[in-house]
Amino acid sequence: VTCADEFHGLLCLCDRMCNFVCWLCNCKIVGGTDASRGEIPWQVSLKEDSMHFCGATIIGDRWLLSAAHCFNETNPEEIEAYLGTTSLNGTDGNAVKVNITRVIQHPLFNPVILDFDVAVLELARPLVFNKYIQPICLPLAVQKFPVGKKCIISGWGDLQEGNVTKPEILQKASVGIIDQETCDFLYNFSLTDRMICAGFLEGKVDSCQGDSGGPLACEVTPGVFYLAGIVSWGIGCAQAMNPGVYARITRLKDWILDTISQLPTWQPRRTRSG
Repeated sequence: VTCADEFHGLLCLCDRMCNFVCWLCNCKIVGGTDASRGEIPWQVSLKEDSMHFCGATIIGDRWLLSAAHCFNETNPEEIEAYLGTTSLNGTDGNAVKVNITRVIQHPLFNPVILDFDVAVLELARPLVFNKYIQPICLPLAVQKFPVGKKCIISGWGDLQEGNVTKPEILQKASVGIIDQETCDFLYNFSLTDRMICAGFLEGKVDSCQGDSGGPLACEVTPGVFYLAGIVSWGIGCAQAMNPGVYARITRLKDWILDTISQLPTWQPRRTRSG
């Protein structure tokens, strides 16, 4: 696996194109539809006592990203990551289960306003990438996701507000990037630069409880998806004038890379000379 930009271990920092296959998303998440297996190969279900509590995203062979607020009362040693499947209960027999050895929340994470809502998770063993398990690309700090751009949200969260029933099959939906000033106004000027909004002002499509920590994935070039955000917060689910708020990866990427590079198991990918 190589990348046109650079690698930190098997952490993909794609500038233009990755040589691994990125499978297209055709866009229950409120207002979503069932995802087919291999369609969103970076999606992870985090479980404690076999119960799904948050989503996560594969960014490297040993690294996941999720929302910091998912781990306020969680022991990392009791968390298991389920990958390579769209079935929440693993009924398709294809789920790969890996233990989590470390959860590192951003040191500036504010649980009141959910600023810096990001956490790095280290897996107990490296992943083997295939058609169903793939990392998503991390954007450059200068990457722009223009207003109106359609991106994909996914997860096993509630199908509607107030209904705690989780879908058996991974849900996906297409949402649009929303103007920052508009979103800040809708939320009484409570947004920070570490937040990005996506959804529809009329509501109807949104992430919901249980989707937290999952990906907001944007296709930048054909077949290549970048992680624009992490499902973080909102008011209700799919309510009009209350779009979803996501942790903005471009403003958090430096901390993510610094954190991973300082962990003892991290090894830089060696390049051949000559």
